[in-house]
Amino acid sequence: MKAIIVDDESHARSLLFNTIKEHCKGIEVIAEAENIKEAVKLINKNNIELVFLDIEMPNENGFALFEYFDKPNFVTIFCTAYSEYAIQAFEVSAVDYLLKPVTISKLQDAIEKAIKTRGQNQILQNVNILRENISVNQLQKIALPLSDGLVFIKIEEILYFEADGSYTYVITNKEKYLVSKKIKEFHELLINDSRFFRVHRSYLVNIQQIKKYSKKDGATLVFDNNKVIPVAREKKNEFDSYIGNISV
Repeated sequence: MKAIIVDDESHARSLLFNTIKEHCKGIEVIAEAENIKEAVKLINKNNIELVFLDIEMPNENGFALFEYFDKPNFVTIFCTAYSEYAIQAFEVSAVDYLLKPVTISKLQDAIEKAIKTRGQNQILQNVNILRENISVNQLQKIALPLSDGLVFIKIEEILYFEADGSYTYVITNKEKYLVSKKIKEFHELLINDSRFFRVHRSYLVNIQQIKKYSKKDGATLVFDNNKVIPVAREKKNEFDSYIGNISV
């Protein structure tokens, strides 16, 4: 794959270039750019397939690159020094990223994924979701990997996540999605989102979607789809304290 590196810091560009050259076969970095306008010219001139893109740059940040292309036909790997929250935003938006300083194993993994996703023409939608998630201090949408691609749903519309072995059902008022991720992965993605609480090893719930909380005959939660979900005995005190300290 023909690639370019877009970063305003020359040291960061050189470091990434040398790491790719030494450890990543099949990737040819043909040029570097220190700003978005240079990057656009290089992409158009050289039919670039892969872009390593910094976000925090003067004048135009990395997201501005996609304003120059109606249908980007290149794969993008973001290189970022963003906070923990922003990393969650990358994960739920299904956008590849490398956290600075870049490690060899993470770089190789990201490139392998980029090769597999080449030609799917979904980068613009994914980036728009990422930009939306990063622009506010709360995740707005999540990308769910299904057998035939990705589906994007609003976080606020999720009622709960239900474990099914190595899979997870994602339940909304309208749809039920089966995703090839363990519920633990969704829990880790949303652990800092105050809307979600792991009430049971099999359930991660959106507390804003609870219709009824019954403490009779063991604690249970009822949702708009009439699903009754148990609150694990060892979680009950923590859950009571949690919902008592948060506005739902």
